[in-house]
Amino acid sequence: MVIECTKKLLDFLGVKPQKLTSETDPLFSWTANLIILNRRKTLVAVNNATKCCFMLYGLTAKSISKLPELMKDGIRAVLHSEYIAPEIIEKYLDDCGDDFTLTTTASRSDVAYCNKACERVERFVNLFESDKMLQQKYLPWINDDMSAKDNYSFVYENLITTLTERYSAPVQSAHVAELEVTLDLLTPCKRTLVVPSNLNFYQLHRILQDAFEWHDCHLHQFVLTRDEYERPMKIIQPEFMKNEDWIALDESLESTDSTTVTVREIFESQKNLDYEYDFGDGWIHTIKLKRFIPDCTIPYPHCDKAIGDAPMEDSGGPCGFDAKMKILNDPDHPDHEWISEWVQSAWWHPLDFDAINRRIRQEHRRCIPVQYD
Repeated sequence: MVIECTKKLLDFLGVKPQKLTSETDPLFSWTANLIILNRRKTLVAVNNATKCCFMLYGLTAKSISKLPELMKDGIRAVLHSEYIAPEIIEKYLDDCGDDFTLTTTASRSDVAYCNKACERVERFVNLFESDKMLQQKYLPWINDDMSAKDNYSFVYENLITTLTERYSAPVQSAHVAELEVTLDLLTPCKRTLVVPSNLNFYQLHRILQDAFEWHDCHLHQFVLTRDEYERPMKIIQPEFMKNEDWIALDESLESTDSTTVTVREIFESQKNLDYEYDFGDGWIHTIKLKRFIPDCTIPYPHCDKAIGDAPMEDSGGPCGFDAKMKILNDPDHPDHEWISEWVQSAWWHPLDFDAINRRIRQEHRRCIPVQYD
């Protein structure tokens, strides 16, 4: 493994750089810099081929002797955060070699991107946990960046493409849940979603917003159980909603923060639940677990199947949406013109399967981070 170090990092490590006897494959070399975050020394390492990065937060003089193992742990963390299969991770580390070589930086462009990665890491420093060196759950955010060198592709996509070409096989694998989501309408409206099981329920909420083309303008909750009068008794919702006055009315209501509970935790104990969005219009989505897939090679959230147009925001619930659609589809109706204008202003359009998946792909990485085992 070759680590190209800036002068600042070499000075901190107190070592003289080694000379390379042959050219190194950029996939197996990393450019590293040392920065100070929250008065902690932090090593930021960027892969020279893919531009994916990781950091060692809170590096100390005592940990220098363990640097080769810490670097391997960092590489495992960034590969694991992109759902690279364990066997591919170990194969990659084997190909890096047992030798740990520290050299001076060899490319200005690599140093420039390493500096850019340091700036990205600094954006999230206030979220870092003081007792964790790897900060693995923030790596998807940090690697949600574009590389101009590769036609402005995302660096995590470069990682998948490069490893796939190198090892000539699917390189990703994740435990996922296949969920069937049915919106309670007068006309059929259903989505089949495949999501990693380690996603939290706030992330699931955002994916549902994309799948049904909502705009997250209203409150929401996941209902696990109801009483004999169909009132919610056990719900999952974001922490910020727990201060809402209407929730305090029922002391028996049990609420869990949606950022702390995963899809796998809930669906291992129950096979269906309700997702309620916009308590005024009352959009109720029934979510059923179809199956768990232990080794899915397409691990990122995506919509596998979609049936029926979803309603526009603030359309008055199932009956209101049905009435508006009948007017919209009847050019002779006296209200057709203004309903058409209103629908246009609501950013609504008929079912577009490709657009749904583009939204899911683009937005899910920006939600609350997942927890890794």
